[in-house]
Amino acid sequence: MMLQKYIYTGPSWADSSYPVTNSSTNLAREWDIPYIDQSQKGTGVLGLVDNIKKLDLKLPIIWIYNEPILNLKTITGISIDNFLQRSDWKDLWNECNQHCLSAIASLEVPILLIGGHSDIVDCNHSNITVGYDNWQKWLAQQAGLTVDNGIVSVTMDDGGDFLIEHGWGAEIAHRYLRKHPAIDPDPGLMNSIWDIFFFWKELEKANLFYEVHPNLRGNQLFAEFLQPVVAKFIKENQ
Repeated sequence: MMLQKYIYTGPSWADSSYPVTNSSTNLAREWDIPYIDQSQKGTGVLGLVDNIKKLDLKLPIIWIYNEPILNLKTITGISIDNFLQRSDWKDLWNECNQHCLSAIASLEVPILLIGGHSDIVDCNHSNITVGYDNWQKWLAQQAGLTVDNGIVSVTMDDGGDFLIEHGWGAEIAHRYLRKHPAIDPDPGLMNSIWDIFFFWKELEKANLFYEVHPNLRGNQLFAEFLQPVVAKFIKENQ
């Protein structure tokens, strides 16, 4: 029996390619290195941190990053309804992001953090190595979109364009907007949600995405790209 060499975790982006079929995969399966699977659909960072602490194993961790606002209420005390209406929603997102990164670092083992449902933004912890800050932007490059200095330029059907500075899990906010149609959301937040959804549709047209997740091809290509980074991290932290 092969000993597990690392813990693999993250949300649905880590758990599976989409749509989920018999041929679905995830990054860890593609790397083919023994691991303990702690990925879990629909779970925020704080829930995954608690689950990993219960394992009580001092193994290195490869973490596909979650959307920080999944833990909004716990971190800020603010409801998602309130968040959707706040002009300072970016500040609240940043607060959640920093809290989540600190929680991951609190596991006190070497961690390879990879941008997934959200980019890795402003991460500064001695035990966290950013393996790649943005899966979404890497897919944008494969789709032929212009990525300059980490900013994606997306051209619309009418010839206009817009920029994606940070990828994030915009469908989380969109889901709550649909549940609460009476809410009058902040215009800037609405624009960001719209931009991300349009961007994801461009990835879908390039056969790299399915609705709000990377598809089979998007997983396989990114896993192949990351393989040397992952192998180096595992070798240095045995």
